[in-house]
Amino acid sequence: MSSPTFSKATTRTIMRIAVVDDHSIMRAVYRSLIDDCPELLMAWSASNVEEARLHIEKDEIPDVMIMDVTLPDGLGYDLVKEILHQHPDLPILMVSAHDEKSYVTQAYEAGARGYLVKDSSPAELMDALETVMSGESYFKPALDA
Repeated sequence: MSSPTFSKATTRTIMRIAVVDDHSIMRAVYRSLIDDCPELLMAWSASNVEEARLHIEKDEIPDVMIMDVTLPDGLGYDLVKEILHQHPDLPILMVSAHDEKSYVTQAYEAGARGYLVKDSSPAELMDALETVMSGESYFKPALDA
């Protein structure tokens, strides 16, 4: 089985990705997918809001973030707003097990550039990352659904 890669041939620079997810298995899955893609590098990972804040406070700003919605010490939506207040151009892809439209809408309203349910395929995750890193939006389920 081949590993998922970016589809656009123009992607040549290495993109640093940070992951904020309270589940260690999910962080390991993201790391594995990122490690399998030569255009990507894991910048750091955090299991909660406070750990993520510490990285941001140390100016460890990635090129893109993957952010879980529900964290043990707060909501990802609130952290997205906080981070984007300081770094408005940082693309953030929110992920969750929930596929209800209200979750997607909250991600959009928080300023995230995308939303993806966790049962998506690795190829779809890579497509979502590529899309948000290119400045476009990626919301699945769709906002207008």
